Amino acid sequence: MVSQDNRLLPLSTGERAVDRPLDTTLSRGYGYTGGNAEANVRDYLKIILKRKWLILTLMLVVTSIVTIQMYRLPSIYEAVATIQIDPKRDNVLKSGKEIVINTGNQRDPAYWSTQLKLLESPKLARQVAVTLDLQNNPQFFGSQSQAGIFASLRRIVSPPKPIDPALVEKEDVSVVSSKTDEQMSAEQLAKLEPFEDAIRGGLSVEPVTGTTLVNLHFVHTDPVLASKVVNTMADVFAYNNLENISDGTKESAQLLAQKIAELQLTVKRQEEQKLNFVLHNNLPTSDAQGANLTLAQLNDLSRQLLDAQNDRKNIEALYESAAKSPDPMSIPEVAGDKRIQTLRDRLDLLNQKKADLLAVYTEEWPEVQKVESQINLVKKDLEQTPKEIVASLKSRYESAKSREDKLRSAYQGKYGESTTQSGAAIQLGALSSELETNKQYLQTLLARMHEIENLYGGNTSRMNNVSVPEPSRVPRAPIGPARMRNVVIAFLMSFGAGIGLAFLLDYLDDTLKTVDDVDKYIHLPALALIPSNKSERLKLRGRSGPQTEGESNALALIDDVRSPIAEAYRHLRTSLLLSSAGQPPKTILVTSSQPSEGKTTTAVNTAVMLAQTGAEVVILDCDLRRPRLHSHFALPNLRGVTNFLSGESDLDSSTQTYERLQNLKIMTSGPVPPNPAELLGSDEMRRLLALLGERFSHIIIDSPPAISFTDASILSTLVDGVMLVVHGGRSSRAVVRRAKQQLLDVGAHIFGVVLNNVKLESTDYYYYPGYYSNYYSNDQDDAPDGASGAGAGGSR
Repeated sequence: MVSQDNRLLPLSTGERAVDRPLDTTLSRGYGYTGGNAEANVRDYLKIILKRKWLILTLMLVVTSIVTIQMYRLPSIYEAVATIQIDPKRDNVLKSGKEIVINTGNQRDPAYWSTQLKLLESPKLARQVAVTLDLQNNPQFFGSQSQAGIFASLRRIVSPPKPIDPALVEKEDVSVVSSKTDEQMSAEQLAKLEPFEDAIRGGLSVEPVTGTTLVNLHFVHTDPVLASKVVNTMADVFAYNNLENISDGTKESAQLLAQKIAELQLTVKRQEEQKLNFVLHNNLPTSDAQGANLTLAQLNDLSRQLLDAQNDRKNIEALYESAAKSPDPMSIPEVAGDKRIQTLRDRLDLLNQKKADLLAVYTEEWPEVQKVESQINLVKKDLEQTPKEIVASLKSRYESAKSREDKLRSAYQGKYGESTTQSGAAIQLGALSSELETNKQYLQTLLARMHEIENLYGGNTSRMNNVSVPEPSRVPRAPIGPARMRNVVIAFLMSFGAGIGLAFLLDYLDDTLKTVDDVDKYIHLPALALIPSNKSERLKLRGRSGPQTEGESNALALIDDVRSPIAEAYRHLRTSLLLSSAGQPPKTILVTSSQPSEGKTTTAVNTAVMLAQTGAEVVILDCDLRRPRLHSHFALPNLRGVTNFLSGESDLDSSTQTYERLQNLKIMTSGPVPPNPAELLGSDEMRRLLALLGERFSHIIIDSPPAISFTDASILSTLVDGVMLVVHGGRSSRAVVRRAKQQLLDVGAHIFGVVLNNVKLESTDYYYYPGYYSNYYSNDQDDAPDGASGAGAGGSR
């Protein structure tokens, strides 16, 4: 099986000397597999799963923002009223000397187009605004503003409030304002312009094909206002048409009809003013009993205040009586307390039990002492419980007093509000009186109009060819905005954007993350894949051994021998032992392309794994610029490599033994020299390696990064081979290729690459930690009791 794994075999001399050309298939896009569609789709899915949290976060943020924004927008309601525009009544027109009779049987296109344009005219919108007194109605513009975030969240979960019937009651009034533009000042006209624009912006005129009907659509965030505006517009348009065609009637009838229309408009406007005044001053909308909420609340607060005063007085009397009582047990509240009675009963039972025991035993008998202790505890509770009851009475008194103060404050505030409301009610009475006067006057004029119609045989309703056959109802359900549709679109778009971003990030990511990346881009065998130790899932259940004080994470594997990381280093040990034909390598240089890639940790663990096989191993810290080996083993760094290279020939004094592995020797760097490269390239370094080679089976050398310094290149010519450590997911392909080429240029033998600190969930080896953990877990479950940890200290 080993011979079939190319990662465990060394490259030939020709392959090491000349770097293989880059694979041209890599430029064909994501997941190119030579035509294998299934593998292609799997590669795409792998990219998506690797960035799943980015995609999910983007989807959640975008969808949440769109959802909140959609529900911040107010609901839009559409009210529809239908008007009927019949052809002109039969009349006689003079054209020169001829008499032309217009029968009106066919619809005149010019007249029809004119009527449709008049429905959209600013004058008609202005008349509607004046009729409904929109300039004094805060709901017209206020309800269209966006709601706050909390209001939008409340709108998502709570149903809309029901419409007050008093606000949606429609009066049977078909008149309009007679307040012409000439009667209004320029300032008044300017103030009405925003209302004109709002009405025209929300209005749409839709002729019904094949009929003389026209549907008027008006949208607004307030369903009641939407219905009122469209109905008033239909009535105003009908009145305007009647006013235009009534010129041929008798002057008395015309003036009377106009007066009636004006008076009807006045009544309508006064009703709107009355309703707005009621809403503005929070007055009841009807005279029914209980309609005045403020008065009802005032009465309720008065009743609650009286009850609170009585309650406070009663509790105050109980508390003062209890506080002044010399004997707490004489307080009725204490005497009647169930806890006191229970404690007394228990004390009686304990005294009886003590008496029974004393009849047989002495006072020093343990059981008697135990009962005596229980009696003392019960007596202590009997002394403490009355105090707690008195304290409870005090707390109840203070709570009742606080409640009384709050109710008194609320009553005074509501009383002031009621006083203000009473003043507003007086003004409302004056408005109501004026409205009733105008209504009576209107009835008088209508009666006079009937008399004139009977006298002249005329009928004003027959004069008007515009009618309102179907007024608008108050819309019950909104027509927009399309919240769910927009939320779904945002969800799908954010999902697509997240996938696109994932592919973009993967395309821009030129780091080495998998064994396949090492083979494709670096053209070197992968000796081992070391998983990251920052994830709890990489630890076996119950097998994360304790870390000795002074040891670093690099030595934690001595105890945690069953972790996936330890298994990965054992795989690295096997790869190293099989990397050279004939015999395993003796001197191994560990380096990296750049700092902080884990080369020292890899060197330490490699030495530990080799030492666990029983071989004599020594590890040298040849990183004379930033030595770290002594800190991993918690050893002093007073003497080491630099001492020997500087002329001290005593090798034993420069090496130290690791107590937990007696066959593992450590040679720290020693004092940091000013000329590391010259020392490492000296003959003394060759002599040091020769002397160590006679004593030890394996020599592990830790060196500086290959790109930053020439130390690694110098040392690579003195060893059997080089092990290049690459930080998975962080090291750039170009930097690693440069380090590899730099080593090959000096004739170094590169055993392969160690892919270090790899997040396994982002590679093809996602299953490995879980499989490995379950393997050991199942092995422990099958073992008999007491034998589950028997092999914890051994090496597999």
